[in-house]
Amino acid sequence: MEELIIDTKNAIRKLKPTEQNIYRYLATKKIKGIQESNMHNIKHKRQQYTINKLKGILKQNNSTIVKADKSKAIVIINKDDLDQKIKAFIKQNNILTMNKDPTDKFQKQIQKTMAQCMGIIDKRKHKYIINMKPSTPHLKAHIKTHKEDMPIRPVMNNVNAPSHNIAKQLNQQLYILLPLPNTYTVKNSTEIAHEIVRIPINEQTKMITLDIKDMYINLPIKGILRAA
Repeated sequence: MEELIIDTKNAIRKLKPTEQNIYRYLATKKIKGIQESNMHNIKHKRQQYTINKLKGILKQNNSTIVKADKSKAIVIINKDDLDQKIKAFIKQNNILTMNKDPTDKFQKQIQKTMAQCMGIIDKRKHKYIINMKPSTPHLKAHIKTHKEDMPIRPVMNNVNAPSHNIAKQLNQQLYILLPLPNTYTVKNSTEIAHEIVRIPINEQTKMITLDIKDMYINLPIKGILRAA
């Protein structure tokens, strides 16, 4: 059910802003119908009984379930250990903590900026772009089971953040106005495999891979703004 909801949300985001609310309503109604029908399903009841038992065992052992990074596995981890990994990540990356939620402040800044930029975004689209009920994104941790000490990979869902809709809109406009060729990008490992087959290789050929650690949080914000 969780995967169904996520897939539905992702599909709706690809629609026009004016159509999204209609399909959200229809999807919500349909999913509620599925949930209600499952409540009377014997197989569903048995599965729910098993899930509740597992939840009870996890609670007794102060444990939780999180996803593994770069695989479909799940990790059962003690909540205190997970909390320590998250704190270690925050400390290692010099992330600043705030005493006050800045969501309302950002919301006002976005509304003010949009009012001053009529030429970039059509005024008629403002009500579809501004998130009327923004909320602070929550951090989810995926465990890097393939690395020593199994650190976390932070995952943030920004769908409800104040800037999500406007960032999506601007990205679409930039893609139209500045169509850059994806010369050095690939979609997945299958595409890489097909590309490698076409490359002439001999005994002097060398292939290397590079991994940038925590790229996004280490990008210089001031430098990016100057470049933009």
